[in-house]
Amino acid sequence: MNKLIVLSGHSGGGKTSLMRQIMKNEVVSFSTRKPRQGEIDGVDYKFISLEKFNELKEKGKLIEQVKYSGSYYGIDQEEFENKLSIGNAFVIVDYHGMQQIKKVYPNCVTLFLYTPYDQAYNQMIQRGDTLDKVEQRLSTYHHEMKNKKEYDYVIKNNHGMFDITKQIIEKIIESEEGVK
Repeated sequence: MNKLIVLSGHSGGGKTSLMRQIMKNEVVSFSTRKPRQGEIDGVDYKFISLEKFNELKEKGKLIEQVKYSGSYYGIDQEEFENKLSIGNAFVIVDYHGMQQIKKVYPNCVTLFLYTPYDQAYNQMIQRGDTLDKVEQRLSTYHHEMKNKKEYDYVIKNNHGMFDITKQIIEKIIESEEGVK
């Protein structure tokens, strides 16, 4: 079976920006939250109603599901299988999502990406998030940092070091591709 890269980390750490430059085959999660400016349905998330999310959950179609910052997120079995049938794939989830995915797909490679708190805060402000939203999303920062030891790899993404961080992740993926 193809390799699944599971990436986690706090908000504002650069997960999506980095992975979308490294790999194209993304397992796209459902989300009940409203799209942010510039987000595209079906690319960034599959934006659905809470009713539709609950329907998928009740039918047992979600292999991963979490509530984060007041909204629900999840990955359905079909999306997961389709992306892995194409080739190596990646998914971005939180710590609880990573744990759920490891139960379904123990062969995955888990990466934790982080930045210092102040850098994450500034990044979120620069992308247009409100102060309330930034504080809400970073309220889990310290809890998430405690869980980083549970991952196969932990990578620090310092401000201004995007290309170096990208190269580190590429080398990790390259080294893991031969491992089945």
